[in-house]
Amino acid sequence: MKKGIIYIMTTAVSGLIKIGQTGVHNFQERMRFLEANGYYNVVGLKKFFAIELDDYADKEILLHDIFDKHRVGESELFALDQELVKQLLLSFEGKVVYPENINRAKEFDEVTEIRKQGKLFSFYKKGLQNGDEIVFIKDKNIIATVCGEREVEYKGQVWKLSPLTYKIFEGRGELNTSGAYQGANYFEYKGKKLKDIPDT
Repeated sequence: MKKGIIYIMTTAVSGLIKIGQTGVHNFQERMRFLEANGYYNVVGLKKFFAIELDDYADKEILLHDIFDKHRVGESELFALDQELVKQLLLSFEGKVVYPENINRAKEFDEVTEIRKQGKLFSFYKKGLQNGDEIVFIKDKNIIATVCGEREVEYKGQVWKLSPLTYKIFEGRGELNTSGAYQGANYFEYKGKKLKDIPDT
């Protein structure tokens, strides 16, 4: 069985993603090329998730067939929630290659639980845009910049809110017993807690 990587990339258009595949040794170069050059006249591509799988080409075809009604023409662009596709990919046996150092089974459980609860956080639904700054409530000097629908940039690294919140509390020596944090409870935008900003 030949191994390869199936990846998800977000785009500058909210809700539009690219699902593609590449060889194990070509992944980084493929990401650099797409992030620099765009795809199918769509720009702002950013890697979101990638997993190394056996029979990856067949599994990519399966994904394209499953989501065919959401496909843009004959391209590899789909009008889909990236978390849904990530959840499906996590159900396959494989090694997650991006983001690095995450536990596949634990990540699948977390994504599944979030989707069950219908609490998929979105900066865009709350009226924020890329470049907007959010502030950590307990320390106004900690500022992160929105760089995706569910991602922020902090100290040169891209984070989801909950892992970033955990990291900040860990650095402050203030972790709670559960180790779980809903990031929208701990950051604010223009003086208003993110969780209290209604979806538009």
